Amino acid sequence: MRSGRKRRTGATPPRSPTRHRRIGQLQGFAACGDREVRDFVRARLAYMWDTVADTTGLAPVTVKSFLAFGMLLNNVAAVEVDEPWAKGVRTRIQAGLFEHITADTNR
Repeated sequence: MRSGRKRRTGATPPRSPTRHRRIGQLQGFAACGDREVRDFVRARLAYMWDTVADTTGLAPVTVKSFLAFGMLLNNVAAVEVDEPWAKGVRTRIQAGLFEHITADTNR
């Protein structure tokens, strides 16, 4: 350990920085009743959307599906669920999962 202290037996290991960002994102959504927080969260959502859309060139409906799926993963990870039903959420995603979702197939 960096501090030179021994961790007591059974102690919970430190949380990952990724988990802190995930929790921060969810807390941001929860705090959107505050105008300043809402403006910030709105800007970050726009940045996420633009990043995915510009990087992939996917149709808006496909970007929406991709981001919605990501939010599901974030929510389940944030609540640290380890129950049988959650195994379906954590299944491996194969490349091309969202390719079939297009403006034409979304009519």
